[in-house]
Amino acid sequence: MSPALPNIGYPDMFNYTHPSYLGWQIDWPVFVKRPFTSDGKQWEIQEHYNWLNRGLGSEPVAKLYLQGFIHHNRELEKQAKVGDRLSELTGPQLDKLIGLLNAEVKANTNSTKEYNDKKVKQSKIDAKQRALLRSYLRNNRWIEDKFFEIRDGILED
Repeated sequence: MSPALPNIGYPDMFNYTHPSYLGWQIDWPVFVKRPFTSDGKQWEIQEHYNWLNRGLGSEPVAKLYLQGFIHHNRELEKQAKVGDRLSELTGPQLDKLIGLLNAEVKANTNSTKEYNDKKVKQSKIDAKQRALLRSYLRNNRWIEDKFFEIRDGILED
């Protein structure tokens, strides 16, 4: 159990789900915990630190995380609509997403065997389905744009 953090007059920014002792997750969005200047910009509390889009290296970002300037925050991810947003999808929404992604895979394959090898695997357990989908997206970057388009459509419904 982590010790209680002092309230030093900031908004409820200490309410995050990823304990800092577990370390920085390179593929998760990060948010400003303490103001700082980076890449010619002053970053403010709760702002999404989009280091990857700015072409910054992972080592300086890891140092910012370790020094307590940035952190992971699932609630801010939802508010800022960043990250894969899979945690926002329910079981039926995940099923719909997988079905539509697999239709895209089928349209881009030449045989049933190739489709079966390349399709997104499915699980009835939501947490496992999210993990399978994240793994699939990491290994199949060609479908990312379609994933974001489909996911956003489902979340807007």
